[in-house]
Amino acid sequence: MNKKRINQIILLVALVLLLLMPSLTSARPEYAVKESRNCPYCHTRDGPPQLNEIGVYYATHNYSMEGYVPTPIATPTPEPEKEIEIGVHMTTWDVGLRGLALILLVLAIVYVIRL
Repeated sequence: MNKKRINQIILLVALVLLLLMPSLTSARPEYAVKESRNCPYCHTRDGPPQLNEIGVYYATHNYSMEGYVPTPIATPTPEPEKEIEIGVHMTTWDVGLRGLALILLVLAIVYVIRL
């Protein structure tokens, strides 16, 4: 085959794909304009034609959002798996005795300096 024939075949395939493109797509941008919403509002992440809960309601209620109430999402509160101790692991007596010893040491130094 010559180069001219290959270019003609590529052009023919491109034209056929362009002609078939509108029939392959099923999106309805007029619905998005009518409701002032983006496509993911009614479609799942997989995109058209998969509809989410809102899209199914819209399609089954004469293409209207009137009366739509979203299903509440129940988020269970997780139970702790084990008890977690928070804080410093020392007793009050340890801290109190160290503090008292430090105060007595400072008082003794001040006393000695003043003599």
